[in-house]
Amino acid sequence: MLTMYKCKNFNKTGKILLPSKWRSQFGLMPGKLADLRYDQDQIIIEKADLESTHNKRLISENGSIHIPKELQLLLDITGEEEYCLFIDEEDKSFVLKMISEH
Repeated sequence: MLTMYKCKNFNKTGKILLPSKWRSQFGLMPGKLADLRYDQDQIIIEKADLESTHNKRLISENGSIHIPKELQLLLDITGEEEYCLFIDEEDKSFVLKMISEH
């Protein structure tokens, strides 16, 4: 079950701020690794599984994470398009979905 957190424009740097309330619940603390995986036109952001081969990114001091260029290309992100961040408490993950139509 996904809960919408908020929608905003994707910035040029590809950084997304993960809300701290859920970040700590999901074990995604600054300095820790997160797995980013592309799945059916969305990106799942979850605590890193060291055995997985998914993209791994470090969570910054302020709780943001960088979406790698290859995932941006898969989502067809060009410029500052709008995305929505969803909270998946059951799977302890964040889900990023683009909402602009191409």
